[in-house]
Amino acid sequence: MNLASHYVCDDCHARTPLDTPALLCTACGGLLEIEYDLTRASREILTRAAGRRDIGLWRWADLLPVTDGTEPLYLGEGDTPLLTTRLLGDRIGIPNLRVKNDTLMPTGSFKDRGFAVAVGFARSLGVEEAFTYSSGNAGASFATYAARAGIDATVLVEDVANPTKVAAISLYGARVLRLRYRSSLEIFAGVSALAEAGFYSFVNFINPVRHEGMKTYAYEICEALGWRAPDVMVHPVGTGGGLWGAWKGFRELRRMGVIDRLPRMIGVQPSASAPIVRAFTDGRTTAGAHGDATRTVAQSIAGDAPIQGGVRVLRAIYESGGRAVAVDDGDLFEAMRLLGAEGVTAEPSAAASVAALLRARAQGWVSKDDVVVAVVTGSGQKQPDALERAAPPPAGDVRADPDELLAVFGAPVRSGG
Repeated sequence: MNLASHYVCDDCHARTPLDTPALLCTACGGLLEIEYDLTRASREILTRAAGRRDIGLWRWADLLPVTDGTEPLYLGEGDTPLLTTRLLGDRIGIPNLRVKNDTLMPTGSFKDRGFAVAVGFARSLGVEEAFTYSSGNAGASFATYAARAGIDATVLVEDVANPTKVAAISLYGARVLRLRYRSSLEIFAGVSALAEAGFYSFVNFINPVRHEGMKTYAYEICEALGWRAPDVMVHPVGTGGGLWGAWKGFRELRRMGVIDRLPRMIGVQPSASAPIVRAFTDGRTTAGAHGDATRTVAQSIAGDAPIQGGVRVLRAIYESGGRAVAVDDGDLFEAMRLLGAEGVTAEPSAAASVAALLRARAQGWVSKDDVVVAVVTGSGQKQPDALERAAPPPAGDVRADPDELLAVFGAPVRSGG
């Protein structure tokens, strides 16, 4: 029983049928959102979904834009662990801290949630050629699902993108074009030109489906907490599709009567490039260009200007009573080490949620009694140079000799013989 009904424009509220590969509103150019007939939804739908863990996020298909008879592009996405921390919660001062470990997604990042749903939906509508732009993770995910769907994929890659991530995009079969630019605004101009020329866009928010996959965060987290929402959810923010998608999912669960309250949403950006944080600090609802995206190790969330002024991200933060927080590179490396002790290998951008919580507790705007979920969005294996910088050095350099090895641990040297 699929409950997706139509697109609706954020600005003029015009409706568009779902049987078209729509991007922006044709009436006013506003962002489109998919609406669902939640009056027909019930806890029964969610209970039924809970018993189908073999299909990952697709167990929530009734609440996703899925065309009847279309086989999902399933590669194992969704149902990543919500880990109760062993040491990290006590270290930060939040005993009820959980880590949502999306480093375990098929391509190693949370982007798979969005692209699995969006690419599958585009395929069902007959899309054959499409593009997106990326600092690396989105491109790899898009390339993977597009190959699975038989869609000709082009990825516009930022020229500062990590070589390992760029290689993965090519490996998965997409056409890669490196972009030279002075500001993210130039990227957006190029993206708009391609979309206007008829190329189907998978750029966050311009594409109205990607964040539909992200809302499965909310379903998975609330289910794991006994159908309760956390007090706080923390998410790294580049374009902000993950945070907005999760916020939409929580609101849908509230409208269905499944949860009785909503979490405070905290978005995190690097200090060197934090337009959302600057706008929030100034009390604005639209973010302008700010910072230098080349001056941080957090490549995946570095952008000096958000899409459409970041209006949806800021809306989620304000509506939820949340915050936008900036963290320094040193904070990110510390968070990577703390997560490593929990068995989670995070790239710098992914560790931003934990880095923000170190500051949140110190400044008192997260309580020790709060149930907090920190989303870790991408694997540290994607950025090996940063992993090397974050890791402590080896404990020593010894010969492969039994006596030297024992001496390192203060053990008695063996007697001869």
